[in-house]
Parts: sequence; structure tokens; C-alpha cells
Amino acid sequence: MIYTIGYAGADIERFVKILSEKQVEILIDVRSVPKSQYFYQFNNNLLSKTLADVGIQYENWKQEFGARQDNMDFYTDNILDYDKFAKSQQFQSGLEKIKDLVNQNKNICLMCAEIDPINCHRAILCGKELYANGLNIEHIIAKRNGETFSESQEDFEKKLVQITKINNLSEAYRKQNKKIGYKLT
Repeated sequence: MIYTIGYAGADIERFVKILSEKQVEILIDVRSVPKSQYFYQFNNNLLSKTLADVGIQYENWKQEFGARQDNMDFYTDNILDYDKFAKSQQFQSGLEKIKDLVNQNKNICLMCAEIDPINCHRAILCGKELYANGLNIEHIIAKRNGETFSESQEDFEKKLVQITKINNLSEAYRKQNKKIGYKLT
């Protein structure tokens, strides 16, 4: 199982508790800029120390999975094109590293900021590609009201089709990519 989580819905204590309950060993930060203007405790330097204190390894994989990329070949109409980026050497390298961790029976979690995975590349890009490669994905949703629940990538995809009102899953992913993808200014 590979977990994903967005930190904006949880304070740091609750966040760490959730990861500990899931027995996460490695937290992979997929933010291109591993800092938060509003939730400073999730800045990479503080977060890595907090997680180390409870035995969770922190890594930032902005090159492999970040939603902002410098290579202009990954953009279509000034929006990061997830399909193009997913085919890149750097993304594929990240995918192979994830598979290696899974083969080592490591419990891992991909982290970004957004609470709802429908609004985050961790599901629209990373989750999609990991799931397509036969890996099980569970999105942890920690709402600000204290409610926490999970959904599988399969359930996520059903929700994506409903929200976008497009019955073709590939098209639904593309539509959401256009809506949430990083836009060049």
C-alpha cells in the first residue's frame, strides 16, 4: 500500500499521529517548493526533524514528482502536462524508486499540501501512474474538522468521473490536469 496525504487539514501532532497509525516509514514530499507560507511546521527543515524524532524518514522528490518543472517540454498551453511529464526520465526514475521501496516492504506516503486529492497532483499525476503500474494507493483525507478517512485510487477515479462529468477516465484526468496543473505566468 502506498499512502498519500495533504497536510493543510491537520496540525503537526495530528499529522504525525496519522502517519504513525499507518506505520509509515518514509514520507516522500512531492512539493516542488517544500515550504509552507501558512503552515511553517511543514517546512522541510522542521518537518524532517519532527518526523525523525518519531522514526519516520523524510525525503523530497521534487525532481521526480514535483508539480512545477523547469523543462518547458513538459508544458502544453503553459500548463504542466501530467501525461508528458509522466513519460519523462525523471518521473520514470521516481516510479522505479517507489517500486523498489515497495519491494523492500517499506510503508511510504506521498505528501503535498491540498487536503482533497481531487485538487492535487499527488492523485491526478502520481496516484494515477502508480496505480496504472499495479500499485495500491490509499488517499488519506484529514479534514480541518478533525474527521479523517481514506479512499482508494479506484474510488478516487469514480469520484473524478462524477466531478468532471466526463465518462472517459483519461479525459477526466486531462480535464482535472488543466484545472489544477501548474500554470506558467
